[in-house]
This record gives sequence, structure tokens and C-alpha cells, in this order.
Amino acid sequence: MSSTIRWALWGTLVTLHVLATVRPPEAIGFAVGGAVYAPLMVLEAVGLPVYGRHDSGGWAHPSWLGWALVAVLWAAVWWGVAWLVSRLLPQPEMLRSR
Repeated sequence: MSSTIRWALWGTLVTLHVLATVRPPEAIGFAVGGAVYAPLMVLEAVGLPVYGRHDSGGWAHPSWLGWALVAVLWAAVWWGVAWLVSRLLPQPEMLRSR
């Protein structure tokens, strides 16, 4: 049962993150930008080509590799959160034994 809860929670968290990234409300725009560009800055420092080659007149846009790495990173973070929350919730087997 905890696996079902974990997958449902993970799917919800990832969906909310994607929706916030695609169309961020102005109030959280800086946080969404940070969630994308902070990992990209670290990955660029490691030497990965995570930014596109075209001039954008400001912040460089992420390359396909950059977007993929950011997506994998946040999917892993949200999986960790879902795993932790599902472990903290009481398990149905434990409730029945009482």
C-alpha cells in the first residue's frame, strides 16, 4: 500500500512542479527560475554543456541536456520526498494489528 501512496504522491509533486515551471504565477517566478538555473549553474561548473548556444540577450536558455538533467534531478528529489512521507504515514498493516 505504501508503494501506491508513494507513486501517487510522487506523481502529484512532479505534476505540480511541471505546472509551476510551465506557467509560474508571478509571485513564485523567482523560485521557479532558481529551481531551473541553480542546478544548471552547478552542472555547468562540472563542465556539462547545459546551456544553449544562441544569445538570448540575458540568461542563456537551457539546452536539451540541461532540461533533461534538471527534470531527472527534480524527479529524484520529489521521489525522495514521496518516499519519506510514505514511510512516516501509518501503514494499513500496522493499523489492523492494533
